[in-house]
Amino acid sequence: MAGPSPDTHVADAINRVLSAEHAAAAEIISAQAAAQAQVEAARERRRTILETARQRVMRLHERAQARLATKLAELDAAAAAEARDDAALETVAAAAVTSLAERLTRDSTA
Repeated sequence: MAGPSPDTHVADAINRVLSAEHAAAAEIISAQAAAQAQVEAARERRRTILETARQRVMRLHERAQARLATKLAELDAAAAAEARDDAALETVAAAAVTSLAERLTRDSTA
């Protein structure tokens, strides 16, 4: 009884090679799909991070604007108070100068 012919061995070898190539192609396709899914997940994460950062920057900007507006209002109020104080000082100084002028020009013999 004769064993398998050399053609049978060759055909079996070719079938194993084709099967291995098919399995390798399927693994490559699977790896590509997994890589694409990871890339898409990374892109979505990037978008989420950018949006979160944008919102934080906006909130920081709004708080800074509010603090600036408060500080400007305080400075305006202080400037107005100083202007009132300056006017009051000018009134007192004018009264003092008038009083001094009257004392200096008053006849001391009278």
